[in-house]
Amino acid sequence: RSRAPGPPSKGSERSRWSWRRKWVGSERAWNVPEAAFPVEGSMEEKARHLLRYAVLAPSSHNTQPWLFTVSDDRVEVYADRDRWLTVADPDKRELFLSVGAALENLLVAAEHFGMGHDVEYFPGSESNHAATVTLSERDRSDDTDESTSARESASAHESASPNESSPRDSRLFDAIPRRRTNSGRYQERTIPREDLRALRELCVEEDIAVQFVTDPADKGAVADLVERATRRQFADPAYRRELARWVGRGAFGDSFPEAKVGKVLLRYLNVGRQQGRSDAALVRDSPVLVVIRTVGDRRTAWVRAGQVFERASLLATVLGLQTHPMSAPLEEPALRRELSDLLGAADDGREWPPQHLFRLGYGKTIAEPSPRRSPEAMLLD
Repeated sequence: RSRAPGPPSKGSERSRWSWRRKWVGSERAWNVPEAAFPVEGSMEEKARHLLRYAVLAPSSHNTQPWLFTVSDDRVEVYADRDRWLTVADPDKRELFLSVGAALENLLVAAEHFGMGHDVEYFPGSESNHAATVTLSERDRSDDTDESTSARESASAHESASPNESSPRDSRLFDAIPRRRTNSGRYQERTIPREDLRALRELCVEEDIAVQFVTDPADKGAVADLVERATRRQFADPAYRRELARWVGRGAFGDSFPEAKVGKVLLRYLNVGRQQGRSDAALVRDSPVLVVIRTVGDRRTAWVRAGQVFERASLLATVLGLQTHPMSAPLEEPALRRELSDLLGAADDGREWPPQHLFRLGYGKTIAEPSPRRSPEAMLLD
C-alpha cells in the first residue's frame, strides 16, 4: 500500500516527528486571533494561517488524522495512516470523514479572508492524498464571483459534483473556535423547524442528503442498534486496546493520571454492557438524530460527507446547538445495513448508504475543548 510522504530522515528530526505523531496537543490551539491573518503576506503565508482553523475540526477518538503540505498557493491534504483506527474503521470511512471536516474548516476560513479556492479530490495515485486546494485572491465585495470561488472540481480517479453556490459565510467562520463535541445529555427542548431547515439547506451537494430522525419509535430503534454495536465492539479485545491507546494519550482531554487509569481499565475490562446502555439512553433522549447519506460509498463520498458534517456542526454552534457523533452502528457492517433499512430507501431508486450519525440538541452542560495539535506538527516538509 502506498503512503503519504514521510518525515525527514535525520535522527533529531525523526525523534521530534515521532513525538509529535503521538502527541494529541493542548487547548492552546483553540486560541486563533483573527487579526493574526497575514493580510499583506504571501499566498503561502496565508495558506499556512488557514491551517490553524483546519486543525480544529472534529475527528474519531480525536485522532486528528490529517497531514498537510503547503507550497505557494497549493495546500495538499493527506490522511495520516499512523492515526487510522484500524479496528474500529477498517475501510477508512471515518478516517476520510475526519479529513473532510478539516478540509471544510480550511475552506470556510479561506472564504472568510476573501480567498477563492478550487478543490481537487484524490488528484493522484497516492491513496492517502485526499485533496489539493488551490487558493486564489479575489475581491471580497464581488458577489458575482461567489459560485466560481466555491466550486470544487472532481479528480479523474473519483468524481464529485461541484457546488453551484457557496454555503459558507462568516457566521460559520466565527463558530470554528467555539464548536464543541458535547457527549452529555441534552435538554428536553424542541429545536425550531426553521433551524432544522437551515441545517438541511446548508447541504448544497446534490449527491449528499441530511436526514432527521425525530419519531420516538425510530429513535428507539436507532438506540437499539447503538447498544448492540457498542456491546459487540467492547467484546473485542483488539477494539478495547485501540480505544485504550487513545484514552491513554489524553485524546479526550483527561488529566495525565485519569488518562493512564482509563487506559488500563478499558484495556482489561469489558464495559460494553454499561456503555451500550448509556449511549442508547443518550440517543433516545436526544431531540433529533441526524444522518448524513451519500450516493455511492467511496472515498470522495466520505470526504465530502465529512465536509457537510462540519458545516452542519458550525451552523449548529451558531444556533446554540450541540452535536455528538454516534458511530458504533456504522462501524459494524451488518448493523449499518440495518440502519440503512430503518432510514428507508430513496425515491430515486439509488443507494444512499448512511455515512455519519450524530445527536443534535441543546446541551445541559458546557463542553470543554478537546486538545489539538498545532499545524506545525502536521506539516510534511
